[in-house]
Amino acid sequence: MNFTDNCRNVVERMVTAYKLKTVKALSEKLGVGVSVISNRITRNTFPADLVIQCALETGADLLWLCTGDGEPNIDGVKLEKKSIEFSNEDLEKLERISKLKKEEAITDDEYMLLKNSIFKN
Repeated sequence: MNFTDNCRNVVERMVTAYKLKTVKALSEKLGVGVSVISNRITRNTFPADLVIQCALETGADLLWLCTGDGEPNIDGVKLEKKSIEFSNEDLEKLERISKLKKEEAITDDEYMLLKNSIFKN
């Protein structure tokens, strides 16, 4: 769980939950001045009251609103999850070059070159 998420990200998730485009539109929807939300972002003050209101009005998942973890649970809003499959051979190569980098046997540039050659295919 991500409890260190900043207020700006929380506000952006509320904008998404209401299917709005701007913080100004969010402030109008919530019935507060833009300065209220701007001050919370600037001071990084968690907007608990607004988050709860948003969850109740939109049906958005409270955990997602607060932390970004989990699914939004909002009609029409889906998180795209990507998965990458690696062969055992590719993973072994990556482990070997990571070890070489850790031991400073190769430079950062050489490491990136080798890593990119593994995943280019």
